[in-house]
Amino acid sequence: MSAPAEPLLRLDDYVGGDMPDAEAARLEDELFAAAAEADPPAGMRVNDGLASDATFLERLTRMAITAKEAGVFAGGVTRAQIDALLASPLPVHYVDLGTGGEQVFAQWDRDTVKIVVARLAVDLRGWQDIDVEVTAPDGTPVKTFRDCICAPEDGALYAVCHEPLARLAFTHHSVARIVATRDGKRETVAVYDVRPPGI
Repeated sequence: MSAPAEPLLRLDDYVGGDMPDAEAARLEDELFAAAAEADPPAGMRVNDGLASDATFLERLTRMAITAKEAGVFAGGVTRAQIDALLASPLPVHYVDLGTGGEQVFAQWDRDTVKIVVARLAVDLRGWQDIDVEVTAPDGTPVKTFRDCICAPEDGALYAVCHEPLARLAFTHHSVARIVATRDGKRETVAVYDVRPPGI
């Protein structure tokens, strides 16, 4: 259970169902009180406390739900949002997979990490109809993520996953092809041959 000095982790425990009922009820009371206060007390102000953490966590949850429903690459995550996530107290595992080719996806501590982020460092600004086609190494289709949205700052794609989903996605050898359209021509922009360590 998270210490009270770590409000975002408290919220994560609450949302994840890891908080005892009595503490969850206290947290709900705090959140409602903070929202109702015209001038919230120190530690609950919009810019420095629980209320801002609640807003951040709500945005993150929305991103994760969108990822689950539409595909992990399709949420349109910006670099600024990733930086905010990395600066938060939430335990995040971040991997930059570069511009393509053979890549090893560094593993994480499954007991502590809550979110796994993968960056595909391609510049997709100016491309349309961006799809990520994931297959097994033998070419067997696994999943196609359609109409992906790149980060406006650098054109990269970011996959943001809850840890259990990341375990399914990034602990097996797979091949991901980024296919997109520019100037009316459909092209393979990059290919990632991704495997966990030791495979």
